[in-house]
Amino acid sequence: MKTAIQPYLRLKREAMRQMLTGDVERYMRTLRLLSDLRGRSRAIA
Repeated sequence: MKTAIQPYLRLKREAMRQMLTGDVERYMRTLRLLSDLRGRSRAIA
């Protein structure tokens, strides 16, 4: 379980940094990646 959450937390931190710096395009891409990652983790569970 610990290893499954690491990529999610890394992407979440990256998205926060991008939002704060105003990098909207990368921020939106990272949010899509987070959404995909959440969807895949739910499908496995």
